[in-house]
Amino acid sequence: MFAYIVRRLAQSVVVLFIVLVFTFTLPYFEPHGILAPAYVVLGTKASPANVHTWGVQHGMYHPYIVRLWNYIVQVVWHRNLGFSYKQNLSVWGIISLYVPRTVWLALTALVLTFIIAVPLGIFQANKRNTVFDYTATGSAFVLYAIPSFLLCLLVLQVFSFGIVHLPASPPSGVAPWAIFTDPVGFILPVGTLTLLSVALISRFMRGTVLEVLVQDYIRTARAKGCSNRRVLFAHAFRNALGPIVTILGLSIPALFGGALIIESVFNYAGLGIETVNAATYLDSPTVLGITLLVSIFTLLGNLIADILLGVVNPRIRLQGEQ
Repeated sequence: MFAYIVRRLAQSVVVLFIVLVFTFTLPYFEPHGILAPAYVVLGTKASPANVHTWGVQHGMYHPYIVRLWNYIVQVVWHRNLGFSYKQNLSVWGIISLYVPRTVWLALTALVLTFIIAVPLGIFQANKRNTVFDYTATGSAFVLYAIPSFLLCLLVLQVFSFGIVHLPASPPSGVAPWAIFTDPVGFILPVGTLTLLSVALISRFMRGTVLEVLVQDYIRTARAKGCSNRRVLFAHAFRNALGPIVTILGLSIPALFGGALIIESVFNYAGLGIETVNAATYLDSPTVLGITLLVSIFTLLGNLIADILLGVVNPRIRLQGEQ
């Protein structure tokens, strides 16, 4: 198991290095290239001579490899995601207030997704080709196909401005524990983000359980007199859980992407609103810093999913050791 974790950790480090190179290189393709911040800082005084002087002072004319090495050292060892010349603040200083709020939103939706989607998929597989199965499948297809912003608007119309009068937005402020002190205000954003994920996970769970139920060991268990409940939860569930663990890990980018839209619609001060604001005002360092941070969360989620997959299905880690 230790060797399996080390291999997965090494793969994550390689992917992180590629992401670091990508985020560092993107500013070279901006208008004015890496000297674009000089025009923001200098404003009307951005003459060629002043821009050149600013570039020399900030090391913009150093070789690419030297700047890349300095960038990696700053990110890895000093947790410095860059500097926003638009706001005259460090990128981490800007987004550190919003990170806990978005993380709690995404984690809460992820936990609820697992609690709802896994039993729903198992029940659909057990009741396949019934009215319940067809209804759940149709609902999943609708939720999966509907755009995130449209679902947010429909939820607001029905549950805030219509039949039910739930708060249209969470409480103001950036306290990370606000989701616990005032949970009613988070029902709509968390519920909407959960709905977007349940549709996909439940479909995968249903298909995986159906594949497991036709295996020989399931027929053997039924022949030995095992009850349907025991067959589902003692035999089929664990073997069907492996792909779902992987899908949950891969769904983390989608959760953060959905959180961006949901935070904007529900006026929730998280990474989503900060990303929209930074993109609107062409604050590239902040956008790239948030991109890098979300990539790190994604890698951590996938690493945890790989480790859990090795725990759930020992054959995965044993095959890699052969």
